[in-house]
Amino acid sequence: MFIKRLLINDFRNLQYLDLNPSAGFNFICGPNGSGKTSIIEAIHYLALARSFRTNSYQYLIRQNQSRFNLYAVVQEDDQVLPTSIGLMRERGQDAVIKLNADQITRMLELIDHICVQLIHPQGVELITKEAEGRRGFIDWGVYYSDPEFKELWWQYRKILKQRNALLRQEAQRGRKRARNAQSFSAWQQQPEFSSYDMSYDRSYESNDNAMWQSIDQMAIWDDALVSLSLQITEKRLNYLQQLQEILQDILQEFLPHFKLKFELNFGWEKGQDLRALLAQNLEKDRVLGYTLYGCHRADLKIKNNNISAGATLSRGQLKMLVYAMRLAQGMLLKQQTGRACIYLIDDLNSELDDHSQRVLLNTLLACKHQVFISNINALQPDFFPPDDRSDYQVFQLQDGQISASTVDTVSTVDGVDAN
Repeated sequence: MFIKRLLINDFRNLQYLDLNPSAGFNFICGPNGSGKTSIIEAIHYLALARSFRTNSYQYLIRQNQSRFNLYAVVQEDDQVLPTSIGLMRERGQDAVIKLNADQITRMLELIDHICVQLIHPQGVELITKEAEGRRGFIDWGVYYSDPEFKELWWQYRKILKQRNALLRQEAQRGRKRARNAQSFSAWQQQPEFSSYDMSYDRSYESNDNAMWQSIDQMAIWDDALVSLSLQITEKRLNYLQQLQEILQDILQEFLPHFKLKFELNFGWEKGQDLRALLAQNLEKDRVLGYTLYGCHRADLKIKNNNISAGATLSRGQLKMLVYAMRLAQGMLLKQQTGRACIYLIDDLNSELDDHSQRVLLNTLLACKHQVFISNINALQPDFFPPDDRSDYQVFQLQDGQISASTVDTVSTVDGVDAN
């Protein structure tokens, strides 16, 4: 998979760009503020309809403009005809997304047609932040490699939403019963209590019926939640096992002095009965209003000598770990499906020495993926084969304007001769 043509209009500081990228390496160079990261961000937004830099699309629309437009022609190796993807976002409106000129309404349709991997300076948060990112990392791989996963995951999300809604209803009903009981107790203290017509008690009967109905419904949701959790967890485990075979080889190059272990936390204690765990924690779930156990709480534990990698590795080492994980995913995807994802690398120089950059780019070169790299200076390390430089292109950016040229001269890394 690679982008044959990319159009960007009124996105960030980019007024209009029409690019024909290389199917190999594409270096996006220029001074700070020139719009290098904006090109990376535009491709990412076109693939996932969200930014990795901001939660508000308003910041993506160029100043004094009402909307931005993104368009790409994507070629799959096994397709005769390429796929065209268009995305428009207007202020105050939802995104309009089109595949081959037909508007789509489900994000999954977009994700199925363009597959990207992002590597950027904040990428270490995959290791240091909450479990959601690591869970998403595993699910990205399972989604693209296992056709059954998509349906299982959507069923699970639906069941979880229903169970959480029922938990909140029960919590609200419990609070109402407590208030009624409090009021009833107060009435008992009044002299006129003997004339109470007991209609109050019928409200208790109604609440009791609702309570029994919710218990029956909860049992249905729990059965479905357990079944789907077990199926999803099995697929995650199978994927992680295959990923580690590739990942450990890459880590020998990236972090040779570390012995890193990867283990999936299911979202409940290994060996425990999830059905029993849900029943035991039902009251706690009611109080919280959400479900504490299940595959939606899974996490990928990464340890170095039985200590969290986030606590023992330097920031530069954490970056190399994340790069290795992302590269392993791309390699496994190609091995399993024949598809090559597109790599987006923002700010290559950030906290990586020349050796680490070379190790990373050599691995990417061997993978045969399309790569977009933003960097202050043009980069042509000595691993570029002299007879195959048509696969490398430099886009020089200045104030949102760009010029393209095939790489054919020695350039520099941070002003130092790369050779």
